[in-house]
Amino acid sequence: MAKAKKPSKAKVAKKLTKEELETVKELQAKIQNIVINLGTAELAKNSIVKKHTELNNEWKTVTTDLEKKYGQVNVNLEDGTLTPLESSEAK
Repeated sequence: MAKAKKPSKAKVAKKLTKEELETVKELQAKIQNIVINLGTAELAKNSIVKKHTELNNEWKTVTTDLEKKYGQVNVNLEDGTLTPLESSEAK
């Protein structure tokens, strides 16, 4: 004959206090906000890195074109004057 199961004591659901629940909710919201901000910052970073790469490519194109036209020279960014580079032999 099978043993009869003893009736189990009813499990009482435990609850956090109102203050504990508010603390947990606040912390969860702060963590979610930080995660969102990190994602936004990462997207902004990726955009900036992409723009930097594009500008570097444009810089290389412009400097290559200018070298073909003027040779290897220093450019004065104030007035645009060109001066020849000192050769390594002259040093």
